[in-house]
Amino acid sequence: MGAGEPGPLISIEWLAAHLDDPDLRAVHVSLDRKAYDLGHVPGAVFSDLHVDLAKPGVRPETGTARRQYIVPTREETSEALARWGVAPGRRVVFYDDEGRGRHAIRGYWLLRLYRFPRERVHVLDGGLKVWQAAGLPMTAATAATGGAAPATAAPQVTTAATTEPLGERDDSLIATAEEVLAWSREASVPGGPTRLLDVRRIDEYLGHDVMAARGGRIAGARFRLFDDFVAPDGRLRPAADIVSILRATGVNPDELRATYCQGGIRAALAWFAMSEIAGLTAVRNYAESWEEWGNRPDLPVEM
Repeated sequence: MGAGEPGPLISIEWLAAHLDDPDLRAVHVSLDRKAYDLGHVPGAVFSDLHVDLAKPGVRPETGTARRQYIVPTREETSEALARWGVAPGRRVVFYDDEGRGRHAIRGYWLLRLYRFPRERVHVLDGGLKVWQAAGLPMTAATAATGGAAPATAAPQVTTAATTEPLGERDDSLIATAEEVLAWSREASVPGGPTRLLDVRRIDEYLGHDVMAARGGRIAGARFRLFDDFVAPDGRLRPAADIVSILRATGVNPDELRATYCQGGIRAALAWFAMSEIAGLTAVRNYAESWEEWGNRPDLPVEM
């Protein structure tokens, strides 16, 4: 970023200083509208993770398996931008209330996937909890507004035709199952490179907690819990710490190619930590993650 320009990760101090900028749209990502109604950053609009950023449904490659984290299409993402009131040239700041940053980062990753300008999309470091702990202003819904944000904080709704235009998918940010399979084979050779990082819970990694047709892990993948990249105060760890964590996991940072979890949400946080903070831009998010891998009988599973 240029001198004075914000990077992918912004501080609460930066957002507080720019909250009244006419070209800024803050987006509160949550699993629960009630959390937004109880309190949000002034002027922020609500985004339901499972409406805007991760779609429920089925996919041909996984048969009849019901899935929760399908990546939205470019058209669906453009419709979300319209709901948020993101006109051309606007800056978007994502934050969340309970996701340890991963829900907000899914929004960042999705916009980047469809080539929203990198210099105008950001994640609030620490999210709502850090904002609130600092005593910064909050807006809550009231009975008089019928459960919606007060009129003073209401966004200007933008039609799909006048939102920031999106582009074709940027394949440098997303890994396919076929690419992951090739990297798995490389990593499984004795002395092979460390290509894959599994950031689920340990019971998922070991196959004890089965969240698809099959449990287990991708062969050759190293394990590291996703929130090891998050400091105790809720902010993301700095670059040097991220690299140290990878090395302590037995991962050569330069060899890593993809992160995965259950549905590409926790994996997006790990991707952001590595790519956007530590500068490891060869890493991708395998966004289909175990929802695809564990439900495809043609892909090998290691227990």
